[in-house]
Amino acid sequence: MRRSVKPAAAGLAAALVATLAVALPASPAAAGEPFQSPDTGLVFYSSYPTEIVGRQAAPDGVCRPVPADATWMLAWSGGFGSVPGYQTPDCSGQASELNNFHSWPKGRYLSYRAG
Repeated sequence: MRRSVKPAAAGLAAALVATLAVALPASPAAAGEPFQSPDTGLVFYSSYPTEIVGRQAAPDGVCRPVPADATWMLAWSGGFGSVPGYQTPDCSGQASELNNFHSWPKGRYLSYRAG
């Protein structure tokens, strides 16, 4: 009997910890807005912790700086097609497509153009 109680108690404890981790709000000391799903527009995220570090509502083709802490991005809505990222601050040089679900090291891309 004791053997069946211990695994059940461990399972309940694990479920409680998982529920609290999802239900509790982010710490007030967090620097950015927490991840939201679904979200809107073009959203840049940091990793560890995953926070929103920048967003753009609609594509306009203007060269913009990539947020300093950004390590990945998603185009949730707004008709974003191509989002090339550049390793220069003025959108010059060779571009890499950021609008594919992948990440990059912090600081790799300095500018982008959302079209």
